[in-house]
Amino acid sequence: MLDAAAERGYPIKVVLFASEEDTGGEPEPLEDTQTYVTTVSDELEAFDALRAPVLIVTPHAFGLGGKQPRGGTLRPITRPLAAELARGLPLAKEADGNALARSAMVATRRLASAGGHPLPNRIAPAEHNLKGILGTAGSRDPGSPGGPWLIAAVVVGTTFLLGALLVVVQRRGPRELEPDT
Repeated sequence: MLDAAAERGYPIKVVLFASEEDTGGEPEPLEDTQTYVTTVSDELEAFDALRAPVLIVTPHAFGLGGKQPRGGTLRPITRPLAAELARGLPLAKEADGNALARSAMVATRRLASAGGHPLPNRIAPAEHNLKGILGTAGSRDPGSPGGPWLIAAVVVGTTFLLGALLVVVQRRGPRELEPDT
């Protein structure tokens, strides 16, 4: 669904949080979803201009940040606009990934339509993207350092340095004293 929305000019970003385990133990995304989505939107905006909302879905609330197309222009999503856009969206019936994903799909359809980018009734299943975020990061600018090769080099380099450090520590570790003769 996210691919279909992006193909139609509505590249919405969606985050699902079922519990604090999904937030790294941080309660804020679940307690004040709207404030948290503003933080996430600001961080994403610093990286690349947003052309659609950032949607956070929790079992208790929706958070909307970023920008929403309206009347041919992109408008920043303020708290009042977020409340207006989220009005009537169905919350997940359970705190699990499938229920949150269903809520996110309904929300994505409604938000895309409200932004002038209605989605078709039938959307083909997503293709398997085995490259994931590494493929996305590495495909942006093939000439720039980064992507999977940089990550592999850092892991190999760190492993080598830790191994060398362990050898040095073991060789310099405590030694038994030899008895006096």
